[in-house]
Amino acid sequence: MKSFLTSSRLPWVITAVLGLVLIFLLLVGRWRSTATGAQVQVPMFYDAHYLFPRPWTQAQEVPGVPDPFPVAFYGPNTISQTFVSGANNLAAVEIWLQAPPAGDVTVTLSDDAGPLFSGQIEGVGDNVRFAFPTIHEAEGHTFQLMLAAPGATADAPAVTHAIGGDRLGGRLRLNEYPRPGNLELRTYVTGTAVFDALGEQLLPDIFRLRLQQYKPPSVKGNIFAGLLVLTAVLSVGLLIVARPPMQKAGPVTGWLLTGLLLGGLAWQIGGGRVYLIFQESMVLQEATAVTRPIDKQNWLIVNDLSATLWTAERQPEKRFVTTQLANDYPAIRVPAASALEYALDLPLNGRLQTGLQVAGEGALLMMVEFNGEQVSQTAVAAGEPPQWLDLDLTAWQGQGGILRLVTEPIEGTLDGLWLMPQLLARRDWLLDDLPETAVPAGHHLGENIVLLGYSVEPVQPQPQDVVTVTLYWRGERPLSQNGTVFVHALNAAGEMVAQSDNQPVQNSYPLDTWPAGVIIADNHQLVWPADDTLNQIAVGLYDPSTLVRFPVQNPDGTLDTNGQALLPVPGNP
Repeated sequence: MKSFLTSSRLPWVITAVLGLVLIFLLLVGRWRSTATGAQVQVPMFYDAHYLFPRPWTQAQEVPGVPDPFPVAFYGPNTISQTFVSGANNLAAVEIWLQAPPAGDVTVTLSDDAGPLFSGQIEGVGDNVRFAFPTIHEAEGHTFQLMLAAPGATADAPAVTHAIGGDRLGGRLRLNEYPRPGNLELRTYVTGTAVFDALGEQLLPDIFRLRLQQYKPPSVKGNIFAGLLVLTAVLSVGLLIVARPPMQKAGPVTGWLLTGLLLGGLAWQIGGGRVYLIFQESMVLQEATAVTRPIDKQNWLIVNDLSATLWTAERQPEKRFVTTQLANDYPAIRVPAASALEYALDLPLNGRLQTGLQVAGEGALLMMVEFNGEQVSQTAVAAGEPPQWLDLDLTAWQGQGGILRLVTEPIEGTLDGLWLMPQLLARRDWLLDDLPETAVPAGHHLGENIVLLGYSVEPVQPQPQDVVTVTLYWRGERPLSQNGTVFVHALNAAGEMVAQSDNQPVQNSYPLDTWPAGVIIADNHQLVWPADDTLNQIAVGLYDPSTLVRFPVQNPDGTLDTNGQALLPVPGNP
Protein backbone atom coordinates (compact mmCIF):
# COMPACT_ATOMS: atom_id res chain seq x y z
CA MET A 1 0.00 0.00 0.00
CA LYS A 2 1.39 3.38 -0.98
CA SER A 3 2.57 5.42 2.00
CA PHE A 4 0.37 8.38 2.82
CA LEU A 5 3.48 10.60 2.88
CA THR A 6 4.11 9.80 -0.77
CA SER A 7 0.45 9.94 -1.72
CA SER A 8 -0.65 12.42 -4.35
CA ARG A 9 -3.38 13.50 -1.92
CA LEU A 10 -0.93 14.71 0.74
CA PRO A 11 -0.40 18.25 -0.67
CA TRP A 12 -4.14 18.68 -1.02
CA VAL A 13 -4.71 17.59 2.59
CA ILE A 14 -2.08 20.08 3.80
CA THR A 15 -3.62 22.75 1.59
CA ALA A 16 -7.05 22.01 3.07
CA VAL A 17 -5.67 22.30 6.63
CA LEU A 18 -3.95 25.59 5.81
CA GLY A 19 -7.16 26.77 4.19
CA LEU A 20 -9.05 26.04 7.39
CA VAL A 21 -6.44 28.02 9.33
CA LEU A 22 -6.93 30.90 6.90
CA ILE A 23 -10.72 30.74 7.31
CA PHE A 24 -10.31 30.70 11.10
CA LEU A 25 -8.10 33.81 10.92
CA LEU A 26 -10.61 35.50 8.64
CA LEU A 27 -13.33 34.91 11.22
CA VAL A 28 -11.49 35.83 14.42
CA GLY A 29 -8.51 37.86 13.23
CA ARG A 30 -7.77 41.50 12.53
CA TRP A 31 -5.55 42.11 9.54
CA ARG A 32 -3.26 45.04 8.89
CA SER A 33 -4.49 47.31 6.15
CA THR A 34 -2.50 50.54 6.03
CA ALA A 35 0.71 51.43 7.80
CA THR A 36 3.30 54.15 7.97
CA GLY A 37 6.64 52.72 7.01
CA ALA A 38 8.34 51.99 3.73
CA GLN A 39 6.76 54.52 1.43
CA VAL A 40 7.14 56.19 -1.93
CA GLN A 41 8.81 59.56 -1.49
CA VAL A 42 7.78 62.68 -3.37
CA PRO A 43 10.37 63.17 -6.15
CA MET A 44 12.20 66.40 -6.81
CA PHE A 45 12.24 65.76 -10.55
CA TYR A 46 9.96 63.94 -12.96
CA ASP A 47 10.35 60.18 -12.82
CA ALA A 48 12.85 60.43 -9.95
CA HIS A 49 10.68 58.58 -7.45
CA TYR A 50 12.07 55.92 -5.17
CA LEU A 51 10.92 53.42 -2.59
CA PHE A 52 12.49 53.46 0.89
CA PRO A 53 14.53 51.65 2.22
CA ARG A 54 16.25 51.01 -1.13
CA PRO A 55 16.28 54.57 -2.46
CA TRP A 56 17.09 55.18 -6.08
CA THR A 57 16.74 57.67 -8.88
CA GLN A 58 17.65 57.46 -12.50
CA ALA A 59 20.82 59.46 -11.87
CA GLN A 60 22.08 58.54 -8.41
CA GLU A 61 21.17 57.12 -5.07
CA VAL A 62 19.64 59.49 -2.57
CA PRO A 63 19.41 59.26 1.22
CA GLY A 64 16.39 57.41 2.56
CA VAL A 65 14.08 58.19 5.44
CA PRO A 66 15.51 57.83 8.97
CA ASP A 67 14.24 55.17 11.34
CA PRO A 68 11.17 56.11 13.40
CA PHE A 69 12.07 58.97 15.70
CA PRO A 70 10.60 59.82 19.13
CA VAL A 71 8.41 62.90 19.59
CA ALA A 72 7.32 64.29 22.98
CA PHE A 73 3.98 65.82 23.96
CA TYR A 74 2.68 67.03 27.30
CA GLY A 75 0.30 69.40 29.07
CA PRO A 76 -2.09 71.20 26.71
CA ASN A 77 -0.18 70.05 23.61
CA THR A 78 -1.64 67.47 21.24
CA ILE A 79 -0.32 65.32 18.41
CA SER A 80 -2.75 64.25 15.72
CA GLN A 81 -2.54 62.21 12.55
CA THR A 82 -4.99 62.01 9.69
CA PHE A 83 -5.11 58.83 7.63
CA VAL A 84 -7.23 57.29 4.91
CA SER A 85 -8.46 53.77 5.58
CA GLY A 86 -7.33 51.34 2.89
CA ALA A 87 -10.32 49.03 3.39
CA ASN A 88 -13.76 48.72 4.96
CA ASN A 89 -14.43 47.15 8.37
CA LEU A 90 -11.88 49.29 10.17
CA ALA A 91 -11.51 47.77 13.67
CA ALA A 92 -8.24 48.91 15.28
CA VAL A 93 -5.25 51.22 15.04
CA GLU A 94 -1.76 50.69 16.39
CA ILE A 95 0.89 53.21 17.42
CA TRP A 96 4.09 53.25 19.45
CA LEU A 97 3.46 54.96 22.76
CA GLN A 98 5.31 55.68 25.97
CA ALA A 99 3.02 57.08 28.65
CA PRO A 100 4.39 59.71 31.05
CA PRO A 101 5.43 58.80 34.62
CA ALA A 102 2.38 60.70 35.90
CA GLY A 103 -0.96 60.86 34.15
CA ASP A 104 -2.64 59.04 31.29
CA VAL A 105 -2.52 59.40 27.54
CA THR A 106 -5.89 60.20 25.99
CA VAL A 107 -6.50 58.70 22.55
CA THR A 108 -9.35 59.98 20.38
CA LEU A 109 -10.42 58.71 16.95
CA SER A 110 -12.48 61.17 14.87
CA ASP A 111 -13.85 61.61 11.39
CA ASP A 112 -15.16 64.66 9.57
CA ALA A 113 -18.30 64.68 11.72
CA GLY A 114 -16.42 64.75 15.03
CA PRO A 115 -15.08 62.37 17.70
CA LEU A 116 -16.03 58.69 17.35
CA PHE A 117 -14.18 56.77 20.06
CA SER A 118 -11.82 57.65 22.89
CA GLY A 119 -9.99 56.10 25.82
CA GLN A 120 -7.08 56.49 28.24
CA ILE A 121 -4.00 54.38 28.74
CA GLU A 122 -1.02 54.49 31.09
CA GLY A 123 2.28 52.73 31.72
CA VAL A 124 3.21 51.54 28.21
CA GLY A 125 6.41 51.73 26.22
CA ASP A 126 5.75 49.70 23.10
CA ASN A 127 3.37 49.28 20.18
CA VAL A 128 -0.19 49.58 21.46
CA ARG A 129 -3.35 48.54 19.63
CA PHE A 130 -6.56 50.48 20.16
CA ALA A 131 -9.65 48.48 19.20
CA PHE A 132 -13.13 49.92 18.72
CA PRO A 133 -16.51 48.90 17.27
CA THR A 134 -16.04 48.05 13.61
CA ILE A 135 -16.52 50.94 11.18
CA HIS A 136 -18.00 49.13 8.18
CA GLU A 137 -17.97 51.95 5.61
CA ALA A 138 -14.35 53.02 6.06
CA GLU A 139 -12.52 52.52 2.77
CA GLY A 140 -11.35 55.82 1.33
CA HIS A 141 -12.63 57.82 4.30
CA THR A 142 -10.36 60.17 6.26
CA PHE A 143 -9.96 59.69 10.00
CA GLN A 144 -7.91 61.46 12.63
CA LEU A 145 -6.14 59.99 15.65
CA MET A 146 -5.32 62.53 18.39
CA LEU A 147 -2.99 61.99 21.36
CA ALA A 148 -2.94 64.17 24.48
CA ALA A 149 -1.26 63.84 27.88
CA PRO A 150 -2.69 66.69 29.98
CA GLY A 151 -1.11 65.33 33.17
CA ALA A 152 2.40 65.15 31.69
CA THR A 153 4.97 67.94 31.91
CA ALA A 154 7.96 69.04 29.85
CA ASP A 155 10.16 67.41 32.50
CA ALA A 156 8.29 64.09 32.20
CA PRO A 157 6.58 63.95 28.79
CA ALA A 158 4.67 61.28 26.91
CA VAL A 159 6.43 60.02 23.77
CA THR A 160 5.29 58.55 20.49
CA HIS A 161 7.04 57.66 17.22
CA ALA A 162 6.90 59.54 13.94
CA ILE A 163 8.46 58.67 10.60
CA GLY A 164 9.39 60.75 7.60
CA GLY A 165 7.81 60.21 4.25
CA ASP A 166 4.71 60.47 2.17
CA ARG A 167 1.37 58.90 3.01
CA LEU A 168 -1.90 58.98 1.12
CA GLY A 169 -4.27 61.32 2.95
CA GLY A 170 -1.95 61.47 5.95
CA ARG A 171 -0.96 64.60 7.81
CA LEU A 172 0.85 65.01 11.11
CA ARG A 173 -0.07 67.99 13.29
CA LEU A 174 1.61 69.33 16.40
CA ASN A 175 -1.28 71.22 17.98
CA GLU A 176 -2.76 73.01 14.95
CA TYR A 177 0.54 73.14 13.03
CA PRO A 178 0.87 70.68 10.12
CA ARG A 179 4.30 69.11 9.90
CA PRO A 180 5.99 66.82 7.37
CA GLY A 181 6.00 63.11 8.13
CA ASN A 182 3.52 60.84 9.87
CA LEU A 183 2.97 59.01 13.10
CA GLU A 184 4.12 55.39 12.98
CA LEU A 185 0.52 54.23 12.70
CA ARG A 186 -1.08 51.00 11.47
CA THR A 187 -4.72 50.15 10.87
CA TYR A 188 -6.43 46.74 11.10
CA VAL A 189 -9.62 45.44 9.47
CA THR A 190 -11.82 42.36 9.76
CA GLY A 191 -13.99 40.09 7.63
CA THR A 192 -14.14 40.29 3.86
CA ALA A 193 -12.14 43.54 3.91
CA VAL A 194 -9.06 41.39 4.54
CA PHE A 195 -8.61 40.88 0.81
CA ASP A 196 -8.51 44.66 0.26
CA ALA A 197 -6.05 44.85 3.14
CA LEU A 198 -3.78 42.27 1.51
CA GLY A 199 -3.89 44.25 -1.71
CA GLU A 200 -2.91 47.39 0.22
CA GLN A 201 0.04 45.54 1.75
CA LEU A 202 1.22 44.16 -1.60
CA LEU A 203 0.73 47.37 -3.57
CA PRO A 204 -0.22 50.37 -1.40
CA ASP A 205 -2.51 53.06 -2.75
CA ILE A 206 0.26 55.60 -2.31
CA PHE A 207 2.45 53.57 -4.69
CA ARG A 208 -0.34 53.41 -7.25
CA LEU A 209 -0.88 57.15 -6.93
CA ARG A 210 2.80 57.88 -7.51
CA LEU A 211 2.77 55.62 -10.56
CA GLN A 212 -0.16 57.59 -11.92
CA GLN A 213 1.69 60.86 -11.34
CA TYR A 214 5.14 59.97 -12.58
CA LYS A 215 4.76 57.16 -15.09
CA PRO A 216 3.60 57.39 -18.72
CA PRO A 217 -0.19 57.45 -19.17
CA SER A 218 -0.19 53.87 -20.47
CA VAL A 219 1.01 52.49 -17.11
CA LYS A 220 -1.43 53.74 -14.49
CA GLY A 221 -1.49 52.45 -10.94
CA ASN A 222 -4.40 50.00 -11.33
CA ILE A 223 -3.06 48.72 -14.65
CA PHE A 224 0.27 48.12 -12.96
CA ALA A 225 -1.50 46.18 -10.18
CA GLY A 226 -3.33 44.07 -12.76
CA LEU A 227 -0.06 43.33 -14.55
CA LEU A 228 1.46 42.17 -11.27
CA VAL A 229 -1.46 39.78 -10.68
CA LEU A 230 -1.24 38.48 -14.25
CA THR A 231 2.51 37.94 -13.82
CA ALA A 232 1.93 35.94 -10.64
CA VAL A 233 -0.74 33.76 -12.27
CA LEU A 234 1.40 33.10 -15.34
CA SER A 235 4.40 32.28 -13.13
CA VAL A 236 2.40 29.63 -11.25
CA GLY A 237 1.10 28.25 -14.53
CA LEU A 238 4.63 28.07 -15.92
CA LEU A 239 5.82 26.10 -12.87
CA ILE A 240 3.03 23.58 -13.43
CA VAL A 241 3.65 23.26 -17.16
CA ALA A 242 7.45 23.06 -16.73
CA ARG A 243 7.28 20.23 -14.14
CA PRO A 244 9.46 17.13 -14.68
CA PRO A 245 7.91 14.66 -17.17
CA MET A 246 7.28 12.01 -14.51
CA GLN A 247 5.41 14.36 -12.17
CA LYS A 248 1.63 14.56 -12.38
CA ALA A 249 -0.01 17.97 -12.61
CA GLY A 250 -2.30 17.35 -9.60
CA PRO A 251 0.39 16.89 -6.90
CA VAL A 252 2.54 19.68 -8.35
CA THR A 253 -0.43 22.06 -8.26
CA GLY A 254 -1.23 20.95 -4.72
CA TRP A 255 2.32 21.55 -3.49
CA LEU A 256 2.39 24.95 -5.16
CA LEU A 257 -0.84 25.93 -3.40
CA THR A 258 0.56 24.56 -0.13
CA GLY A 259 3.70 26.64 -0.52
CA LEU A 260 1.75 29.78 -1.38
CA LEU A 261 -0.64 29.37 1.57
CA LEU A 262 2.15 28.48 3.98
CA GLY A 263 4.31 31.39 2.83
CA GLY A 264 1.38 33.81 3.00
CA LEU A 265 0.39 32.75 6.51
CA ALA A 266 3.99 32.89 7.70
CA TRP A 267 4.33 36.38 6.21
CA GLN A 268 1.15 37.62 7.89
CA ILE A 269 1.46 35.91 11.28
CA GLY A 270 5.24 36.09 11.59
CA GLY A 271 5.29 39.76 10.60
CA GLY A 272 2.58 40.71 13.10
CA ARG A 273 0.22 41.66 10.29
CA VAL A 274 -2.66 39.70 11.80
CA TYR A 275 -3.72 39.15 15.39
CA LEU A 276 -6.66 37.42 17.06
CA ILE A 277 -9.52 39.49 18.44
CA PHE A 278 -9.02 38.10 21.95
CA GLN A 279 -5.37 39.18 22.08
CA GLU A 280 -4.63 42.09 24.39
CA SER A 281 -5.51 45.56 23.13
CA MET A 282 -6.90 48.79 24.52
CA VAL A 283 -10.61 49.18 23.79
CA LEU A 284 -11.83 52.68 22.91
CA GLN A 285 -15.35 53.65 23.96
CA GLU A 286 -17.85 55.81 22.12
CA ALA A 287 -16.84 59.46 22.41
CA THR A 288 -18.99 62.51 22.92
CA ALA A 289 -18.36 65.71 20.99
CA VAL A 290 -16.19 67.96 23.12
CA THR A 291 -15.18 71.48 22.14
CA ARG A 292 -11.49 71.90 22.89
CA PRO A 293 -10.71 75.62 23.38
CA ILE A 294 -7.53 76.98 21.84
CA ASP A 295 -4.96 77.78 24.52
CA LYS A 296 -3.83 81.35 23.93
CA GLN A 297 -1.79 81.98 27.08
CA ASN A 298 0.55 79.01 27.57
CA TRP A 299 3.67 78.26 25.57
CA LEU A 300 2.67 75.53 23.13
CA ILE A 301 4.67 73.50 20.64
CA VAL A 302 4.92 74.99 17.15
CA ASN A 303 7.61 72.70 15.76
CA ASP A 304 9.48 69.67 17.04
CA LEU A 305 12.97 69.46 15.58
CA SER A 306 13.12 65.71 16.20
CA ALA A 307 9.93 65.20 14.18
CA THR A 308 11.25 67.29 11.28
CA LEU A 309 14.82 65.98 11.44
CA TRP A 310 14.41 64.02 8.19
CA THR A 311 13.78 67.29 6.33
CA ALA A 312 16.86 69.01 7.81
CA GLU A 313 20.34 69.20 6.38
CA ARG A 314 22.44 66.84 8.53
CA GLN A 315 26.21 67.25 8.52
CA PRO A 316 28.81 65.80 8.20
CA GLU A 317 26.74 62.88 6.83
CA LYS A 318 23.10 61.98 7.33
CA ARG A 319 23.91 58.43 8.42
CA PHE A 320 25.90 59.73 11.40
CA VAL A 321 22.86 61.58 12.83
CA THR A 322 20.43 59.36 14.75
CA THR A 323 17.58 59.65 17.21
CA GLN A 324 17.04 57.88 20.51
CA LEU A 325 15.42 58.12 23.92
CA ALA A 326 17.90 59.53 26.44
CA ASN A 327 16.65 59.59 30.04
CA ASP A 328 13.12 59.24 28.60
CA TYR A 329 13.58 62.39 26.47
CA PRO A 330 13.57 62.26 22.67
CA ALA A 331 17.12 63.11 21.62
CA ILE A 332 19.02 63.79 18.41
CA ARG A 333 22.47 62.21 18.62
CA VAL A 334 25.17 63.90 16.54
CA PRO A 335 28.93 63.49 16.04
CA ALA A 336 31.31 65.80 17.91
CA ALA A 337 31.67 68.05 14.86
CA SER A 338 28.21 68.45 13.37
CA ALA A 339 25.54 70.88 12.17
CA LEU A 340 21.79 70.43 11.82
CA GLU A 341 20.20 73.03 9.54
CA TYR A 342 16.45 73.67 9.54
CA ALA A 343 14.83 75.95 6.96
CA LEU A 344 11.83 77.45 8.74
CA ASP A 345 9.81 80.54 9.63
CA LEU A 346 10.08 81.62 13.24
CA PRO A 347 6.73 82.20 14.97
CA LEU A 348 5.70 85.32 16.83
CA ASN A 349 6.59 85.18 20.53
CA GLY A 350 8.83 82.25 19.66
CA ARG A 351 11.19 80.36 21.97
CA LEU A 352 13.54 77.42 21.47
CA GLN A 353 13.71 74.95 24.33
CA THR A 354 16.23 72.10 24.33
CA GLY A 355 18.49 70.14 26.62
CA LEU A 356 22.23 69.71 26.08
CA GLN A 357 24.17 66.59 27.04
CA VAL A 358 27.13 64.58 25.75
CA ALA A 359 27.93 60.87 25.60
CA GLY A 360 31.53 59.68 25.81
CA GLU A 361 34.65 61.28 27.24
CA GLY A 362 35.59 64.95 26.97
CA ALA A 363 33.66 68.15 26.29
CA LEU A 364 31.70 69.81 23.47
CA LEU A 365 30.76 73.32 22.49
CA MET A 366 27.04 73.35 21.57
CA MET A 367 25.72 76.40 19.72
CA VAL A 368 22.42 77.68 18.36
CA GLU A 369 22.43 80.07 15.38
CA PHE A 370 19.79 81.74 13.24
CA ASN A 371 20.68 83.19 9.82
CA GLY A 372 24.35 83.18 10.80
CA GLU A 373 23.81 85.07 14.06
CA GLN A 374 24.71 83.25 17.24
CA VAL A 375 21.86 82.84 19.71
CA SER A 376 23.66 80.80 22.38
CA GLN A 377 26.95 79.01 23.07
CA THR A 378 27.39 76.46 25.86
CA ALA A 379 30.28 74.20 26.88
CA VAL A 380 29.06 70.75 27.96
CA ALA A 381 31.28 68.13 29.61
CA ALA A 382 30.79 64.36 29.79
CA GLY A 383 29.17 63.08 32.95
CA GLU A 384 27.22 66.27 33.61
CA PRO A 385 23.41 66.24 33.90
CA PRO A 386 21.52 67.88 31.03
CA GLN A 387 21.75 71.64 30.70
CA TRP A 388 18.42 73.11 29.58
CA LEU A 389 18.13 76.15 27.32
CA ASP A 390 15.11 78.44 26.97
CA LEU A 391 16.05 80.87 24.21
CA ASP A 392 13.99 83.95 23.35
CA LEU A 393 13.70 84.24 19.54
CA THR A 394 11.43 87.28 19.37
CA ALA A 395 14.24 89.33 17.80
CA TRP A 396 13.72 87.22 14.65
CA GLN A 397 9.97 86.59 14.93
CA GLY A 398 8.18 86.26 11.64
CA GLN A 399 11.46 85.86 9.76
CA GLY A 400 12.31 82.94 7.53
CA GLY A 401 15.79 81.50 7.50
CA ILE A 402 18.12 78.75 8.69
CA LEU A 403 18.16 77.62 12.31
CA ARG A 404 21.42 75.75 13.03
CA LEU A 405 22.25 73.42 15.91
CA VAL A 406 26.05 73.16 15.88
CA THR A 407 28.53 71.13 17.91
CA GLU A 408 32.33 71.54 17.99
CA PRO A 409 34.71 69.28 19.96
CA ILE A 410 36.73 70.81 22.78
CA GLU A 411 38.48 67.61 23.84
CA GLY A 412 37.98 63.86 23.86
CA THR A 413 35.89 61.49 21.77
CA LEU A 414 32.18 61.90 22.27
CA ASP A 415 28.77 62.57 20.72
CA GLY A 416 26.34 65.39 21.39
CA LEU A 417 22.71 64.99 22.44
CA TRP A 418 20.08 67.62 21.66
CA LEU A 419 17.30 66.70 24.10
CA MET A 420 13.71 67.38 23.05
CA PRO A 421 14.48 70.43 20.84
CA GLN A 422 11.18 72.26 20.30
CA LEU A 423 9.98 75.64 19.08
CA LEU A 424 7.19 77.09 21.24
CA ALA A 425 4.98 80.17 21.01
CA ARG A 426 2.21 81.91 22.91
CA ARG A 427 -0.69 82.54 20.54
CA ASP A 428 -1.86 86.00 21.62
CA TRP A 429 -2.99 86.69 18.04
CA LEU A 430 -5.97 84.36 18.57
CA LEU A 431 -9.09 86.15 19.83
CA ASP A 432 -12.53 85.11 21.04
CA ASP A 433 -14.26 88.36 20.06
CA LEU A 434 -13.74 91.24 17.65
CA PRO A 435 -12.12 94.19 19.51
CA GLU A 436 -14.29 97.24 20.06
CA THR A 437 -11.72 99.36 18.21
CA ALA A 438 -12.12 97.30 15.03
CA VAL A 439 -14.11 98.61 12.07
CA PRO A 440 -16.59 95.89 10.96
CA ALA A 441 -16.08 94.54 7.44
CA GLY A 442 -17.94 91.31 6.57
CA HIS A 443 -16.23 90.30 3.32
CA HIS A 444 -16.05 86.59 2.35
CA LEU A 445 -12.88 85.36 0.63
CA GLY A 446 -12.93 82.00 -1.10
CA GLU A 447 -15.39 79.55 0.42
CA ASN A 448 -14.59 79.53 4.13
CA ILE A 449 -12.73 82.75 5.06
CA VAL A 450 -14.36 85.88 6.47
CA LEU A 451 -12.74 89.29 6.97
CA LEU A 452 -14.67 90.32 10.07
CA GLY A 453 -13.05 93.72 10.58
CA TYR A 454 -9.90 95.81 10.51
CA SER A 455 -8.12 98.69 12.21
CA VAL A 456 -5.49 101.26 11.25
CA GLU A 457 -2.99 102.70 13.73
CA PRO A 458 -2.34 105.56 14.09
CA VAL A 459 -5.94 106.49 13.31
CA GLN A 460 -4.95 109.54 11.25
CA PRO A 461 -1.54 108.66 9.81
CA GLN A 462 0.78 111.29 8.41
CA PRO A 463 2.94 110.90 5.31
CA GLN A 464 5.91 108.55 5.87
CA ASP A 465 4.42 107.17 9.09
CA VAL A 466 4.85 103.43 9.65
CA VAL A 467 1.24 102.32 9.82
CA THR A 468 -0.06 99.04 11.23
CA VAL A 469 -3.11 97.63 9.48
CA THR A 470 -4.65 94.84 11.56
CA LEU A 471 -6.99 92.44 9.78
CA TYR A 472 -9.36 90.25 11.78
CA TRP A 473 -9.95 86.97 9.97
CA ARG A 474 -12.01 83.89 10.75
CA GLY A 475 -11.87 80.51 9.07
CA GLU A 476 -15.34 78.94 8.99
CA ARG A 477 -13.90 75.45 8.54
CA PRO A 478 -10.42 73.87 8.68
CA LEU A 479 -8.56 75.14 5.62
CA SER A 480 -6.30 73.18 3.31
CA GLN A 481 -5.26 75.86 0.80
CA ASN A 482 -2.60 78.41 1.70
CA GLY A 483 -2.66 82.02 0.62
CA THR A 484 -0.65 85.22 0.82
CA VAL A 485 -2.32 88.33 2.23
CA PHE A 486 -1.96 91.61 0.34
CA VAL A 487 -2.67 95.02 1.82
CA HIS A 488 -2.57 97.86 -0.74
CA ALA A 489 -2.99 101.59 -0.03
CA LEU A 490 -4.87 103.18 -2.95
CA ASN A 491 -5.02 106.81 -4.02
CA ALA A 492 -8.09 108.55 -5.43
CA ALA A 493 -7.36 107.13 -8.89
CA GLY A 494 -7.30 103.59 -7.52
CA GLU A 495 -3.53 103.31 -7.97
CA MET A 496 -1.44 101.38 -5.44
CA VAL A 497 0.96 103.71 -3.59
CA ALA A 498 2.00 101.43 -0.71
CA GLN A 499 1.78 97.70 -0.10
CA SER A 500 2.49 94.77 2.20
CA ASP A 501 2.37 91.15 0.97
CA ASN A 502 2.97 88.44 3.58
CA GLN A 503 1.72 85.17 4.91
CA PRO A 504 -0.73 85.77 7.78
CA VAL A 505 0.56 86.85 11.21
CA GLN A 506 3.94 87.98 9.90
CA ASN A 507 4.63 84.78 7.97
CA SER A 508 4.06 82.53 11.00
CA TYR A 509 0.43 81.36 10.85
CA PRO A 510 -0.57 80.14 7.35
CA LEU A 511 -4.18 79.40 6.44
CA ASP A 512 -3.95 75.63 6.90
CA THR A 513 -2.99 76.29 10.53
CA TRP A 514 -6.09 78.32 11.40
CA PRO A 515 -8.49 76.64 13.85
CA ALA A 516 -12.08 76.87 12.68
CA GLY A 517 -14.24 79.56 14.26
CA VAL A 518 -11.38 81.45 15.94
CA ILE A 519 -10.56 85.09 15.15
CA ILE A 520 -7.00 85.72 13.93
CA ALA A 521 -5.47 89.18 14.42
CA ASP A 522 -3.14 89.68 11.45
CA ASN A 523 -0.84 92.74 11.53
CA HIS A 524 0.67 94.29 8.40
CA GLN A 525 2.94 97.33 8.30
CA LEU A 526 3.46 99.76 5.47
CA VAL A 527 4.87 103.26 5.03
CA TRP A 528 2.00 105.71 4.59
CA PRO A 529 2.32 107.57 1.30
CA ALA A 530 2.45 111.34 0.87
CA ASP A 531 -1.00 111.50 -0.69
CA ASP A 532 -3.73 113.60 0.92
CA THR A 533 -6.43 111.97 -1.21
CA LEU A 534 -5.70 108.44 -0.04
CA ASN A 535 -8.82 107.01 1.55
CA GLN A 536 -8.99 103.31 0.69
CA ILE A 537 -7.16 100.08 1.51
CA ALA A 538 -7.47 97.04 -0.75
CA VAL A 539 -7.15 93.70 1.03
CA GLY A 540 -7.21 90.16 -0.34
CA LEU A 541 -5.60 86.75 -0.59
CA TYR A 542 -3.84 85.05 -3.48
CA ASP A 543 -2.34 81.65 -4.15
CA PRO A 544 1.45 82.09 -3.77
CA SER A 545 2.21 79.54 -6.49
CA THR A 546 -0.20 80.76 -9.18
CA LEU A 547 -0.73 84.39 -7.99
CA VAL A 548 -4.47 83.90 -8.60
CA ARG A 549 -6.56 85.92 -6.15
CA PHE A 550 -9.27 84.39 -4.00
CA PRO A 551 -12.76 85.54 -5.03
CA VAL A 552 -14.17 88.26 -2.75
CA GLN A 553 -17.83 88.62 -1.90
CA ASN A 554 -18.76 92.03 -0.48
CA PRO A 555 -21.09 92.39 2.53
CA ASP A 556 -23.96 93.27 0.17
CA GLY A 557 -23.53 89.97 -1.70
CA THR A 558 -21.84 91.36 -4.83
CA LEU A 559 -18.54 89.99 -6.12
CA ASP A 560 -15.51 92.23 -6.50
CA THR A 561 -14.13 91.79 -10.00
CA ASN A 562 -10.55 92.47 -8.86
CA GLY A 563 -10.60 89.98 -5.97
CA GLN A 564 -10.12 92.61 -3.30
CA ALA A 565 -12.01 93.98 -0.32
CA LEU A 566 -12.06 97.79 -0.50
CA LEU A 567 -11.92 99.26 3.01
CA PRO A 568 -12.25 102.97 3.83
CA VAL A 569 -9.48 104.47 5.94
CA PRO A 570 -10.93 105.36 9.37
CA GLY A 571 -10.98 109.09 10.08
CA ASN A 572 -10.74 110.13 6.42
CA PRO A 573 -13.62 112.05 4.88
